[in-house]
Amino acid sequence: MTTIGQPRLTHLEQADRYGYYVQRGLISAEHLARIREAFARLQRDVKPEWDKPFQTYYPNVIEFDDAFAELIDHPGILEGVFQVVGQEAQIYSNEILVSKPNQGTMAWHRDKMSIGRHCPNQFLKLAIFLDHVAADGGPTGVIPESHFDIYKGEEFYPHKIDFTAGPGDVLAFGAATLHRAGFHSPSRPNRPVIFLTYVPWWMKQPDYYTGRSCEKLLKSASPLRRQLLGVQLRPEVSLDLHTA
Repeated sequence: MTTIGQPRLTHLEQADRYGYYVQRGLISAEHLARIREAFARLQRDVKPEWDKPFQTYYPNVIEFDDAFAELIDHPGILEGVFQVVGQEAQIYSNEILVSKPNQGTMAWHRDKMSIGRHCPNQFLKLAIFLDHVAADGGPTGVIPESHFDIYKGEEFYPHKIDFTAGPGDVLAFGAATLHRAGFHSPSRPNRPVIFLTYVPWWMKQPDYYTGRSCEKLLKSASPLRRQLLGVQLRPEVSLDLHTA
């Protein structure tokens, strides 16, 4: 069949060109239902690390329920991660942020510029949305091409995009890409988002990372999951591996 127009950009090409990429409807309805159930139980049983008027934060959730753990090695998620970060990727952090109605937006910022200044795609954060997020429901904003100049900020603001998500959508962006949580109207419900951050194997994980002590997951972990948890690199993967 003849292809009309330009070929579709790969996840890596989108990340290189725009500083982010999007995967629509990636998480199945069945998986989302289990995630929502697990999240409801998390809210009942676990005290958040902090609970502020505009946002609640739960770190290190992957060992709480299999519904969360299954996201870290989800084939669709890893398709983009392996393209951008590389086959030797591991999880740097995992968390749930709950946006609440507020009077304004969060400040634009970049993540881990000690990494992103030199290799912006080596710290890849994925926002996984559980439900529909409207333009006034605390959408995650990104600014295309803001990763090209880490010394500029306000010059990029007019070009921002507020990501209006659907259930199961994924927004992935690099460390140098400007982003923020948007306006959350009082008429909108709280908006939980799961964040997974991936880095190459050679980067040091933070001391607070749950993968350092997630014995429950490791007992039955596949070689792939052991790598993603930062324990053991898969035999067929090496630091010399180069992917297209």
